[in-house]
Amino acid sequence: MAKDAEGVSQDNLGKIGAVATDVAETDKEINDIKEQLKKKEEYRKKLSEEVLPSLFAEVGLSELKLADGRLISVKDYYGASIKPEKKAMAYAWLRNNGFGDLVKNQVSCSFGRNEDEKAKGLLEHLNKEGYESSQREWVEPSTLRAFIREQHESGKKLPMDLLGAYVGQKTTIKS
Repeated sequence: MAKDAEGVSQDNLGKIGAVATDVAETDKEINDIKEQLKKKEEYRKKLSEEVLPSLFAEVGLSELKLADGRLISVKDYYGASIKPEKKAMAYAWLRNNGFGDLVKNQVSCSFGRNEDEKAKGLLEHLNKEGYESSQREWVEPSTLRAFIREQHESGKKLPMDLLGAYVGQKTTIKS
């Protein structure tokens, strides 16, 4: 498909250059808009999760109906995401404290080239013993969030940093 530029008219080369410039300018505009959107989302999050909850706390409210009919409420929300470097310790803590059922455990095995016989032998052995092989451990994010909420609401102390957990407040506005 590569063609020597000598065989292409100046008019066509000019059009190609103009369209390429338009693409580059459009890419820049898109990136600028994405950056503006990111800043707006951060600003909205600060208002919703910090400013309004703080104002509601000052006046001792959790819900307010405005004259225009909108209902504003502030509620707790929960988040959790175990960091990869803390997985082993977090899973050990869950297991040692009676919450091991939150940790899913899947076993698998990979083999390289020309190791088909080894793979076949291991599969036969595992199947004979009643196991399907491959391993992966994880805690479902939604399960972890629900666990954090349940424990927090019942007043139990958790290693929040270890579990990558947090409790915040979020404002919702319904028309």
